[in-house]
Amino acid sequence: MFNQLALMMVMMWPAIPMFLIELHFAINFWRKLGIWTYFAALLQWVPIAFVLYLLQGTLLYYEITLGTPFLVLGIILIAAGVVLHAWTAKLIGLKATIGYTELKPDMRSEEPVLIKSGPFSVVRHPSYWAHTAIITGIFFITGTIAVAIIAVIDLAITYFVTTTLEDQELVERFGNKYKEYQREVPKFFPKLRKRIVQN
Repeated sequence: MFNQLALMMVMMWPAIPMFLIELHFAINFWRKLGIWTYFAALLQWVPIAFVLYLLQGTLLYYEITLGTPFLVLGIILIAAGVVLHAWTAKLIGLKATIGYTELKPDMRSEEPVLIKSGPFSVVRHPSYWAHTAIITGIFFITGTIAVAIIAVIDLAITYFVTTTLEDQELVERFGNKYKEYQREVPKFFPKLRKRIVQN
């Protein structure tokens, strides 16, 4: 059962960074393609997923036994990731969650809405924390080294590439409003705030 969970993670993971990076690198091209962007992304992902499926014996071979505390922690992390993802999706809407607002930004709106509440008041890209929590949780449950490697690679790609590209697109869409938000709220890692103790 855990092997199937690890395999699902290994096969599905490339779709997310591949889609988001391609989307932001050639945003004008994908905007012209419109809804067909999702079909193009699917066509690219399917052969990769198939190759990973064929290599499952090698990819899932290395694993470690972490024990019951990590199993429980893994379940908690997955649940927290799902809740955080659902919360961000509720705040920004389903279209923004799947990248549709980047494909079809509402330029007619004089005052586009920038969400800065809830988890968006802590970091600018909380949905990526949800991904990190879910992938890490699956590693803790399965003990599969390939999933641990994916968790590290996903975090690096998210921090250094995806969020940077997304910030550029959001500056284009929201202008100075987003630049001010960038100054106020950290990109990915929350700020530790000092408490002022009054005597």
